[in-house]
Amino acid sequence: MYDHNDKDDSIFEGYSQSILDVVEEKYKTRKNLIHRLVYIGKLRETYGDQNSLADYYEKMVKNLNNNTQSEVLTGILLVFPKHFVHVIETFNDVIRTIMKDIENSSTMDGPVSKAKILVISHDVPHRLYNMWHCKVLDVQAAKIDLYEPTDSNNRLVLDILEQVLNLGNHLAKQPKLNLKNALDSLHEKVPEHLPQQDIVGYLVETNDQCMITPKEYLDQYQTPVDVILDSGQYLYFSPSNLQLALNLLVIAWLD
Repeated sequence: MYDHNDKDDSIFEGYSQSILDVVEEKYKTRKNLIHRLVYIGKLRETYGDQNSLADYYEKMVKNLNNNTQSEVLTGILLVFPKHFVHVIETFNDVIRTIMKDIENSSTMDGPVSKAKILVISHDVPHRLYNMWHCKVLDVQAAKIDLYEPTDSNNRLVLDILEQVLNLGNHLAKQPKLNLKNALDSLHEKVPEHLPQQDIVGYLVETNDQCMITPKEYLDQYQTPVDVILDSGQYLYFSPSNLQLALNLLVIAWLD
């Protein structure tokens, strides 16, 4: 049980001034928490082909990594003829930047016409991917209209997540000098670790609560949250500091 008299360990000491300032000061030397985001999307037909999307993201990732002061962005982009799967490992600010780009792209003339977030894993203990990879898959476009699922949407999402996790484990075992060959031979060596493009296309077009859109994700940061403590104190968290406050409070309770 929490001891209100233990002033040395209390993270709440002085919270009447600013609980966020107190917690942030205590953990200001901590690294940014790493989060893993897996999302799928559909290429805009009028933008270009697979290579156009790959070039777009390669430039974006390079720019983000060059501007990042702490952790870098890692992951993998798998590009099918009409769809893609993207795994990124980074911190919240970068995730929001990418989601804003997706949202802008879907409403304007960008490379992505539609996207769905499959999962966001917060505060992952370690990176699955040591660097960012991009693989344009040389396969024929699947006929999405002919696909008839035999499993639930939840099961399909879990299958994709399991595949990209296994793919990351596979690449992590490869010698650095052999990474290019490993990426080039994914279809021959580990086809079971590659999501099926017809399933990806089906899920992109499906509205289901097991997935959210980039807009729904971003809306979480645009709505202020008001909290009233048992003591009656009123706390206000703006969209800009809510996630930071939550992250720091979780860290403090776990320590």
